[in-house]
Amino acid sequence: MPASTRRVLGALVATVGVVLVVLGSWMVVKLGPSGQAQFSTTSKAPGAVVVASDVLNTVDVPVRVTATRPEGGAVRLAVAPTPDATAIVATSAVSAVNAVHYPAGTMDLRATGSGELGDISTADVWRLAAKGAGSAELVIDQSRAPETVVVTSGDANPLTDVTVTLSWANRAWFFQALAAATIGAVIAAFAMTDLWQSRVIALQSDTAETTTMEVTT
Repeated sequence: MPASTRRVLGALVATVGVVLVVLGSWMVVKLGPSGQAQFSTTSKAPGAVVVASDVLNTVDVPVRVTATRPEGGAVRLAVAPTPDATAIVATSAVSAVNAVHYPAGTMDLRATGSGELGDISTADVWRLAAKGAGSAELVIDQSRAPETVVVTSGDANPLTDVTVTLSWANRAWFFQALAAATIGAVIAAFAMTDLWQSRVIALQSDTAETTTMEVTT
């Protein structure tokens, strides 16, 4: 392989290694030892907040759903099979979480419906529920997916100004990021060492040629 081609390939490999180090290290810091990815959004519109299965069940690890109201008002979380939850809120005003963005940690809301949502706490479709003053949370496993979470005030009053947070934690993500950073460091080190050795050999060859020409002259 020509020396110039080898140097180009070495530079490319070194670049890939550095990129892995940067991204892997950043992910290690971002996820932390617990491997937690967290996303939040605040709904200002009156009405329930819905987290459907395409977001709730997107990762095969338990998800912690937290809802908070800054003024300390009542908040209720409930989870049910998606067809049942969808039927209950079908024509009501809701803000649906339809996308999450990593690493920004944000979520998109889409407003639908216009009707009032009454007190749904008496419905027998809910598998889990939690209620609190100012804050409530549920930890939902993925064994019964697809499911949907509905966040309300817990009574017939419309819910406003509520922050919903979704958290997934998987320690394997942390170790995968750590492995990527380590592999990147090894790749970059080998590539840079090879580039340095190639440079030294090239300089030695140039010096030898120069010396030979001087002797010949």
